[in-house]
Amino acid sequence: MNVFRLLISTPSSPFDFPIGDLHGIMFTMLMLLVSVSTSLLCFLSAAACLRFIFSRQGWFWVLPLVISLAFLGISIDPLFKVATGMITGSYRVEISPDRNVREIIPLIIVLLWYTMIITFRYALKLVVPDNRHILDTMKNVKESQYMQKIELRKFNKEARKQLRRQIRIDAEQAGTRYPRKWVALFDEYV
Repeated sequence: MNVFRLLISTPSSPFDFPIGDLHGIMFTMLMLLVSVSTSLLCFLSAAACLRFIFSRQGWFWVLPLVISLAFLGISIDPLFKVATGMITGSYRVEISPDRNVREIIPLIIVLLWYTMIITFRYALKLVVPDNRHILDTMKNVKESQYMQKIELRKFNKEARKQLRRQIRIDAEQAGTRYPRKWVALFDEYV
């Protein structure tokens, strides 16, 4: 009987509940799921801000990245404590309507933050126009580099063909298999 009271009053981890306390276990799992979802949304918002930093409007995304990283640090802390078992003191789940609402508020805040980031991205796309001159110039440079590469390849191929033809013509005129220059050089040194 004393062991049963001890388990009810101070579980050693958030998952050590008596068998009859199924509602407490389900509530803990639900809050763990909320915490994981909050951390995932924080990570997605930080990754989106980091990706948008390398866009045309990169300097607009510095402050949202800092805020997203702060949210990520705050949301990962409870998960880290649960994963490493560093929860100190007695951890007791109290089932009350107030606690249910308080546990879901961070998820709602982070969901609104992620929605704001996506909205901010589309608003910046509409407000900050593309610099058509730079984009067209870069497109023309890439196209001209590609065409130059193709033409150089054709030129080198034609030059090799022309060189082979010239060697063959020189060899036929000399009456040997080798060009005249080669035969002359051979005769000089022999």
